[in-house]
Amino acid sequence: MIPDGKLSRRKLLSLTSAAGVTAIGGCLGGGSSGNSGNGGSSGNGGSGSTPGPAGTLGDWSLDINAPSPVVERITGEEWAPPEYDENEVASGIERMNLGSMKNDPATEWFSDKFTEQVGIETTPVTVPSTNAVSKMRTLLSAGSKNPVLMQISQEFFMDFVAEGWLEPVDELWDDSAYGLFPPYFKDQLTTGIDPSLEGEHTYIGVALSEAHWFNYSPKVLKELGFEGDFLEESTWEDVREVCEEASSHSEDYFGFAWWGKGNRYPIYPWLLMTWSRGGSFVQGDGTVVVNSDEAVAALEWQRTLIDEELVPNVAQYGEGGLADLFLSGKLAGYVGKPGMMQLAYEEWGDDTDKYDVALPPKSAGNERVSYMNTDFLAVNRAAPPEAKRAAMVYMDGSRSAVASAQEYDMEGNYPANKEAWNTEVLADARHGEKARRNAEIAKVELWPKQIQTYDALISQLQSVWLQDKTAQAALDEAQSKIDGILEQN
Repeated sequence: MIPDGKLSRRKLLSLTSAAGVTAIGGCLGGGSSGNSGNGGSSGNGGSGSTPGPAGTLGDWSLDINAPSPVVERITGEEWAPPEYDENEVASGIERMNLGSMKNDPATEWFSDKFTEQVGIETTPVTVPSTNAVSKMRTLLSAGSKNPVLMQISQEFFMDFVAEGWLEPVDELWDDSAYGLFPPYFKDQLTTGIDPSLEGEHTYIGVALSEAHWFNYSPKVLKELGFEGDFLEESTWEDVREVCEEASSHSEDYFGFAWWGKGNRYPIYPWLLMTWSRGGSFVQGDGTVVVNSDEAVAALEWQRTLIDEELVPNVAQYGEGGLADLFLSGKLAGYVGKPGMMQLAYEEWGDDTDKYDVALPPKSAGNERVSYMNTDFLAVNRAAPPEAKRAAMVYMDGSRSAVASAQEYDMEGNYPANKEAWNTEVLADARHGEKARRNAEIAKVELWPKQIQTYDALISQLQSVWLQDKTAQAALDEAQSKIDGILEQN
């Protein structure tokens, strides 16, 4: 994993104070204060523990290393539940699910398996992704007891913790458990910014992960005169070469495109291009900088392709639109979610020559990187104690290797638990080795008020793609707005 940007204690204190937080303990990132990686000081469980930090869970027993060590329980072909006091958990809970369950067969599979194994019913509360954040904010700020389990994107995680809305789940994690997951689960998501607590705590379980890779069409490449694997181990100059050839072709082909419409997806390709040039957004002193030389160069590269009419009108393509363009057979490739794999094989069959995957393009002289995004499960602090205990048991199982394996097999989502690759489910997984490598090079940078900064950025990125502003002017304006949002400089 490439080192991630981290926020200094000084900057965290400043940002959380600006958000109305008046007392902070600890800092972002794995350290020795607070739970120290074993969960014992949180009071949320463990034999002989004291009541939880907010007095909400009481004294109950949950031992992740019994009846066997956690690394054995949550790996292998079956999940083995931890030992816990079954008399102290609810018989059923509500859990939020972003979007319809028909689009989440892996989640449904695990929920059914969970009920079968432990007898706790889970009822999905489905919310459209576009309304999810406002819905969660409304529920949590009002102290609603349901849903008990929330599905939260990593980009909102810091804000929700800072509000004191999420229940610590320290008892679910120790160093051996963290070792099964991407390093940033511990390094960036163990935090002390909850105003009601002292020390650092963790709040997360796994819903699903995405590690963006290069979806491309060998068939289109061949029709353009390239070898079918030309975009394997490619550079951004290789991508431009394909765009130039597609533009000169008599057929209506495009070599490359990216999301230009929507409230989050447009920023991801630009983030990745910036990182691939060696750039970072979170600086050593904790400030967030979006108008670095690398960031400007990435946006200028996109603008040049638009000016020279080498890409389609990206402003019309959101998440689904870009997938439709690729499935039309007229797009050589794009960097995006692995879920495209499922759509492609459903559309064209298992033996198609229209689909393959590669690691994202790189810049000359720099390391190859990918982008990872995870939706986490988190426990509603206002829920009844017995419901929160049941939710913690669910979170233990949802991070298991077999649950992660089903996410990749059924939906094309990246298996967060790395031992998923050793299950029978993924023994012959499509593109399994590339998926492993893609996760190993994934980069993540998190900071408070991240979505607010994204909103400021996306409008400026779009102004460049619409040819209204230069890259430098747009990012300078975005930087000014972000300085105000984060009260920095």
